[in-house]
Amino acid sequence: MFIRSITMDEVKLACTSSNECGAQEASSQKDTLLDLHNQIAHLFCTRLSENSIMVIQEKLQLMQRSSYYLEIQHDDSLPTADQQQQTLNLSDSTVLSLIDQRKLRRAMTLANTQVKLLLTLLGMLYEEIISGCRELEVFIIKYDQGLVDSDMAASTQEKLQRTHQYLNDFESRLTRNLGPLDLQNQLILNTGQYPMPQLSASLATKMPVMFDRCESRVTSNAAHLCWGVASQQSKEPCQEFEIHMKSLHPTADQDQFIKSTCQSYSIHFNNLTPDRYYQFSVKRVDTVNLVYGLWTDTIILKTVSVFK
Repeated sequence: MFIRSITMDEVKLACTSSNECGAQEASSQKDTLLDLHNQIAHLFCTRLSENSIMVIQEKLQLMQRSSYYLEIQHDDSLPTADQQQQTLNLSDSTVLSLIDQRKLRRAMTLANTQVKLLLTLLGMLYEEIISGCRELEVFIIKYDQGLVDSDMAASTQEKLQRTHQYLNDFESRLTRNLGPLDLQNQLILNTGQYPMPQLSASLATKMPVMFDRCESRVTSNAAHLCWGVASQQSKEPCQEFEIHMKSLHPTADQDQFIKSTCQSYSIHFNNLTPDRYYQFSVKRVDTVNLVYGLWTDTIILKTVSVFK
């Protein structure tokens, strides 16, 4: 049997080759970590910047504070470009007399559930985005300290991909239409005398009502309050608002609680007591087709003192 001896040159060549492979692997890993670092840094400058996070939070709050309404459309014929589906007014007694109230309540419950699911999902996505932001920040700190290993890099890469997906899902849910609702049964009472009109149901969203804290003001015995609708540039006509006013003085009389409704975007209260705190709240007047709306804006103002 012939056994070839290994020369010293071959040993050096093998060692050199092994060292080169190790160096290439280390260089490749360093490039991978640097690329991951740059991806995260770019995300922090764009979609996860401080301003972007504030915008996401504000969008979530707007959705949580909005009012949601069930709308019933008469859609026997497809609407043309200049003719929309006719929305039925559920507060109209004639319309209500045609609708099966038991089925309407089911539709309202379905709509309420759909809104709650959407708001819960948006809240969960927001929490996941914030959680991902914290974990990605930890990676940046560890990277700068030279303490990142391959396992941490792999988990961070996965977290980065999931955070991108959460951001995409959050944005898509904000713009996705809440309707139409899938009604298994027609809402119209079937008397058998006439053909039943075809109805469809959808959810309409109205942005929250909020006090204009710059325009609202008090004197020694009066308060002038102004409000508007979030994200709404012009004032929509035919909107009805409910305003509450009460004194926060511990010995205030019961008649110092006032409830008013108006169709304007401002109201004036007279005969207030000087040097006293008053609490005011405003919201839209509840309607029969309101399925979800918890937000009421509140402001506390103190009347001016009167010195003798």
